[in-house]
Amino acid sequence: MHTQSVLQDNHKQGGSVMKQLIGLFVFALVLSVGMVPLSYAADVTQSPTPMMVKGDLLKIDGEFYVVKELAGKEVRLHVDKTTKLEGTFKAGDKVEAKATEKDHALSIKHAQSAK
Repeated sequence: MHTQSVLQDNHKQGGSVMKQLIGLFVFALVLSVGMVPLSYAADVTQSPTPMMVKGDLLKIDGEFYVVKELAGKEVRLHVDKTTKLEGTFKAGDKVEAKATEKDHALSIKHAQSAK
């Protein structure tokens, strides 16, 4: 009778360990899925070497500012709540922008006029 009691205890303990492992796996899965948006946000806002875009603001199209650089190239910059806007802007303004290599604007300001 004692042997049967020991076997039942081992069976119950094994089920408990399995439940703990499944719980740990589910926790790790939820944690890793939750980190994806954070890693994407860090990638967008922290470019190792931001590029400078200088030129005329052609238009503001929703969340995008279209800037025509001095060389004639048009750059479409994404602007959101993380972008530091120094002033208000309208088409025709001369602007300087710091942007990531994926054309996300980190900051935009009015260009200094040459004196």
